[in-house]
Amino acid sequence: MIDQVQTCGRRSFIACAASGLLLAALAPRGAAATPENGPTPAGPTPAPAAEPVRSIDELGVDLMMVRLDASEFLIDLRYRIKDTAKAQPLLEQKVKPVLVNEATGDRFYIPQVPKVGSLRQSATAKQPAIAGRTYFMLFANPDRRLKVGERVTLYAGDSVIKDIVVR
Repeated sequence: MIDQVQTCGRRSFIACAASGLLLAALAPRGAAATPENGPTPAGPTPAPAAEPVRSIDELGVDLMMVRLDASEFLIDLRYRIKDTAKAQPLLEQKVKPVLVNEATGDRFYIPQVPKVGSLRQSATAKQPAIAGRTYFMLFANPDRRLKVGERVTLYAGDSVIKDIVVR
């Protein structure tokens, strides 16, 4: 902790601690820098193409994953667009998606952060949706109510995706 304070320079201790927590939350699990792993390569490495969990043809998307992140306080839903016209309900800013736990009926919403905005990607006239690209939605999981292995249903406008298993 003392090393972190010394490297912060003129920034306050609280700002440094918050940035360290944010970086720790965003780092992939099990990717700690250890001497055994050695230094990481200088250039960006291409990510392996992930297999979709399931294809939702009526929405024109492949559901890539639904998992718990950030110490299980966030639910990360990722999907790849196959057909931009069919996927429009997931990408509209006016549509507010909701995840519902099938067993308990708990509802999970996308947080609206004051300076950042909604924690999801959406398509606009300036940035239209691109087929083949992976998009995300982050839902709040207060009190860590949703657990790994439970089933959820996604409601986005008139679209409903049932029986999604949380990993």
